[in-house]
Amino acid sequence: MRKRIAAAGLGVLLGTTSVSAQPVPPATYPPATYPLPGSTLPAPAGLPAFPGSPTVPNTPTAPGLLPPLAPNKLPIGAPSPTFPPGAPGNFMPSTPTTAPGTSVLPKPPVAVSPSELPLPQQERKIAMRATDVAVKRVVGGWEVWAGQHVLRNTGDNETGARDVARVMRELRPTEWITVGATKPVVEYGLTNGRPAVSGTPPVESKDSKNGNFGSVANASGTTLQMGATAAQFVQQIDLRSTRVEAIRGVWCVRDENNILLNFGTDKGGAEQASAAIQKYGFNRMGVVGTPTQPVMSYLFVSLEQPKAVPGGQLMLSAQIDALSRTGIPIPGVGFTGEMVKLDPNKVEARKDGAEWVVAFGPEVLGRFGPTEWSAREAARTIRDAKFTEFCKLSGSTGVTFFLTNEKAPTRAPFNAQGRNFDPAALKVQQINNKWAVTDAGRQVFEVASAQEGETIVRVMKAYGFDQTAHLSAGGSKGGISFLVKSTRR
Repeated sequence: MRKRIAAAGLGVLLGTTSVSAQPVPPATYPPATYPLPGSTLPAPAGLPAFPGSPTVPNTPTAPGLLPPLAPNKLPIGAPSPTFPPGAPGNFMPSTPTTAPGTSVLPKPPVAVSPSELPLPQQERKIAMRATDVAVKRVVGGWEVWAGQHVLRNTGDNETGARDVARVMRELRPTEWITVGATKPVVEYGLTNGRPAVSGTPPVESKDSKNGNFGSVANASGTTLQMGATAAQFVQQIDLRSTRVEAIRGVWCVRDENNILLNFGTDKGGAEQASAAIQKYGFNRMGVVGTPTQPVMSYLFVSLEQPKAVPGGQLMLSAQIDALSRTGIPIPGVGFTGEMVKLDPNKVEARKDGAEWVVAFGPEVLGRFGPTEWSAREAARTIRDAKFTEFCKLSGSTGVTFFLTNEKAPTRAPFNAQGRNFDPAALKVQQINNKWAVTDAGRQVFEVASAQEGETIVRVMKAYGFDQTAHLSAGGSKGGISFLVKSTRR
């Protein structure tokens, strides 16, 4: 125990001795003897003075400030230095056109949208789905339906109805558009606002009944085999030369080598169809039925490459001569109204919606309301009379008449007797502030203007008409009115 106490005392004594052995710090520091900032060192003889030592470490300075750049000024009037293109150092960075972080890769290709070319008229559209297209047998014929809409009545032509339905299913449109004032002359489908597309690689041979393969009809009358389609004829369209033109008194849509569509006196319809062809790029026109008796004509886009087809002015002249619809040629007037060529053996009575009509293909000659017997009797009368042309004058009167080989018929059917008049005594005058064509003061036709009345008088005298006739619908409205040249004069 005594030894431990002795060792502890010895440690305390040694610690005190070591502390006392350290030097005592001075009360004040001597003045600094090194050069102060900004001073200069004495330079040897013949040498410039060097700057003083740098700032003492840890002395605070303004963070990150650089001295301003002196402007690079040239003397007034001195030309600016120029460098040749591509000279070293002559690099001017271009202004970025994209925001930071935006990809500069080229944009992926997108589908071409329809042209912004405006149409002269608003499109008459029907919303539809290809899966809803159906063919129905109704009283008086066959109809093509899309949902709750009747798209086409083909009369007794079941094959035509099924071909129309097949076309619509093939094109898969979401909208169906018709062009024509009183009846559709041409139609087309849009799929979500874009033109309906059809076409497969051409085939060499396939039975049309089994494979539904159509053909291309060209100006020479020959046919070219096309891909699968329900159309019996497909016509190529030259978009570069498509235009509207008056031909023999009717408004037609044509290209350089072919007459594509005949709108009769409907100039607005022809302009609408031509504009739609250009707007949507339709390069084909299909025909269900025959070109002379089409059930439906429609426009579409084909993916097939265009084929060279014979044509030229000679073939175009042949098409003009074969027009089934022209103006009525009147001496001293030119063309007026429209004249449709008929095959009397194919005139029929059929149901069109809720009423009966007498028609030749798509051309409705007269409406007979719910009276089926009157319609069938009128159709039989026209067949027996062998009428070959049906004419309708423009204007408010709606005067219609038949011709036989472009001459006035000389016998009125017994069931259609009308009133006689003297063509030499016809004149235009006002009765009770209304214009009328009169015979010895008796009104024969009421007209909207003196000009319309004068045209009617010229027509009566040109063909020698002197009797009216009417195939009645059983009431005061409907039926078919026409004119006859009596054999007594």
